Amino acid sequence: MKTGQTLKSSNEQISEAGEQYVIARQKDMCVGHHGEAHSHSWYQLMYASSGLMNVEFADQLMVVPPQKAIWLPPDCVHNTIAPAGAQFCSLYFRPDKVVGLGDESKVLNVSPLIRELILAVVFRCGTNQEWQDKDDRLLMVLLDQLVDQSDNELSLLVPKDSRVAQLVGCLQSDPSNGLTLLEWADKLGMSSRTLSRIFLAETGIGFKEWRQKVRLLHSLSLLEQGFSVTQVALDVGYHSSSAFTHAFHQLFHMAPKRYFV
Repeated sequence: MKTGQTLKSSNEQISEAGEQYVIARQKDMCVGHHGEAHSHSWYQLMYASSGLMNVEFADQLMVVPPQKAIWLPPDCVHNTIAPAGAQFCSLYFRPDKVVGLGDESKVLNVSPLIRELILAVVFRCGTNQEWQDKDDRLLMVLLDQLVDQSDNELSLLVPKDSRVAQLVGCLQSDPSNGLTLLEWADKLGMSSRTLSRIFLAETGIGFKEWRQKVRLLHSLSLLEQGFSVTQVALDVGYHSSSAFTHAFHQLFHMAPKRYFV
């Protein structure tokens, strides 16, 4: 079996795969990259070796810094955004050849070992040489290493109730918006109890916690671009760097300055 990379789209490669069961793609995403919504008939492991990606699909937003990767099941419609650009690479696996990682989309931790395995398999796919038993073993080690790496801290459920669409859109574009639950309820013409129930039912968390996670996920893009902690804190709606740092540590278990080190 031969495998390799071309200038064709991933779906073109998949349709021409024949006996191939893994293909790879690499792409330098420019600053402000915003891909179109699409899906694949194979599983996808999406990784940025540098930069940061936002991946949107269905009712979720996932943020992918270099320490993380995303696993997407077949036929998952998604689009990718790279606010500051990213070095993107992706592996696609034929469904009947993948076991253990499941059919749920998820963010995965990328250890130094997993990073090297991903890059090694991507490189191997690009050689356009016959696939050997040792290549199968390399691929199996990668998949085995990924099985227990789920990490939900970078995944955010997004309410789909049309009654809160204005609120969701506003906070995603401007996380610093400081309107309270009561103020938003009044603006949307509903009771605060109804608004609170919508967030709990569709995201599993309350409005205040949801907004905080939106802010913290957005802060990753700003930090990756090199903005100071103080500037990032103000840009995402915190009144002080200490309050931002405390909230950041609660979610990510480290200080903002250390996240991209």
